[in-house]
Formats: sequence, C-alpha cells, structure tokens
Amino acid sequence: MTVAELKKELEYYEDDMEVVFNLDDSDIEVDRWSEDKWGNKSVDIDAKLKPVFIGTVSGNMLIEFGVIKE
Repeated sequence: MTVAELKKELEYYEDDMEVVFNLDDSDIEVDRWSEDKWGNKSVDIDAKLKPVFIGTVSGNMLIEFGVIKE
C-alpha cells in the first residue's frame, strides 16, 4: 500500500478518533521499546509492515498490520 492509498483510506474516518495499532504476527521481533511518563509506548521493530485491516472498533479506528514476507 502506498502513502497515497493509505491517506485516501483514512479520509473516511473522523479527525478526533483515537487510533489503535495492532501488530498481530509472531514473526515480529521487538528491537527496543520504551514508555514515557504518560504511559505512551514506543516500539522499534525490524520488519516491513502492511495494513491488513482498517476499521472502526468500539468508536476507535483500528489499524492492524501484518509482516511483508520477503
């Protein structure tokens, strides 16, 4: 999926929705992760991802990613 395709897909959703990312793949290895004082988490992974699902779940926008196998 290109950036243009992703932007077009995201135009459908409300601007003030919370975004939830789900990485549901056993092939993902976390290189490093951290959490700030507000509880926000940052994760570094070494994998190419593609969105496999974009939709609304419980009022939030859910983007689920899968690993691109090379």
